[in-house]
Amino acid sequence: MDQSISNETASTAHEQRSVWLMYLAAFGYMIMYGLMNVAVPLYALHLGYDLAELGIIIGSQAAFGLLLRLVAGAIADKFGERWVLWFSFGTAIAAGLIFAASGAFAMLIVAQLCFGFSRATYWTATQSYASRINASHEILGRISGTGNAGQVIGTFASGYIIVALSYSSTFLVAAGVAAVGVLIVSSLPTLQRKASARTFRQVLAPVPGFFKDKGMAMSAIAAFFASTAISLSLVIVIPHIKGIGYNESANGALLTLLVTGAIATGMVFGKIMARTGEKNLYTYAFALLGLILILLPQLSGSTPALVVIMIAYGIVFELMAVGYTVTTTHNSKLEQRGVAMAYVGLYWGVAQLIIPTGFGFLAKTFGLEVTFWVAGGIFIAASLANPIVYRRLVEKKNALPSAPAESH
Repeated sequence: MDQSISNETASTAHEQRSVWLMYLAAFGYMIMYGLMNVAVPLYALHLGYDLAELGIIIGSQAAFGLLLRLVAGAIADKFGERWVLWFSFGTAIAAGLIFAASGAFAMLIVAQLCFGFSRATYWTATQSYASRINASHEILGRISGTGNAGQVIGTFASGYIIVALSYSSTFLVAAGVAAVGVLIVSSLPTLQRKASARTFRQVLAPVPGFFKDKGMAMSAIAAFFASTAISLSLVIVIPHIKGIGYNESANGALLTLLVTGAIATGMVFGKIMARTGEKNLYTYAFALLGLILILLPQLSGSTPALVVIMIAYGIVFELMAVGYTVTTTHNSKLEQRGVAMAYVGLYWGVAQLIIPTGFGFLAKTFGLEVTFWVAGGIFIAASLANPIVYRRLVEKKNALPSAPAESH
């Protein structure tokens, strides 16, 4: 029987049960995600697809996920996040089974679409559920950090499973982990809504206002650049590391370092944001990632230097990835949190759709070295523009007497 929790009156025991089960679900999901994240691009390269085709395969996962985000947010707000998470883990199982069954280009696209369905709905539901339990920076950061701990295991194990067994075995393991996730989600307590009788139209009613809200625009920008960072790691970083002579297991180990940097950052994110503030956090993160992308191909001939670069990449990515969820929380009401996270997730999804495809073609046409310079330049330009953009979108809004503030 479900145990309902009110955000205002929940007992400490119930809140802790929700938090720990959410940690466990995130941990399991990200093990699967880590396995797939390494295996998919390496599998495509193993099958002989070029960088442009790789970009299409990686980007295809976002094709229909954009529409699913708002639907998932509406379902989460009306019926609860568990329904969305069941769908997310279920489509991850389907993706793993399809990848294991075929290497044909069309089937890779179908499998990636399923994986995209899973990713789009997972993040919307997880961020919504976590913020309903407690909207503090620490909870959001630690759930992200716990998920990243799972991703370390999946990322590190992926390369070794590929070398020791096969690509198909790796995808089957990922599907099995997702199946366990279905059981964990089934144990999550149901969180009460303030307005449980709302129709879907009422649930989605805040969305047009989000497009006009300047604070949500800042969150959307941060989500787009965070998504761009992780997309670039798949479509140019992995091929570069493989191209300079690292095999699948070494590739997985190096990507594990990226996730390790993200874990540590997620666990202390609240303290970092308290020290820097939102504006400076985004400014510093954009600038640092730009420098990392420019330096990576220049220094990757040295393994110790590459180790440091990959850890730094993960640290900076996590600042953006958790930062945009915090900004979204600050600019949305509790009962709108599902559709708010879904709305911002649209911008994450847009980046997932256009960045792999665009940079895949850029790398094929001009080479990876030029592509790293272009990518780094974009982030540095974003850093230089951020103080002005943040001032106009967030600081001016907060200066208005009518600016809404969420009560935590």
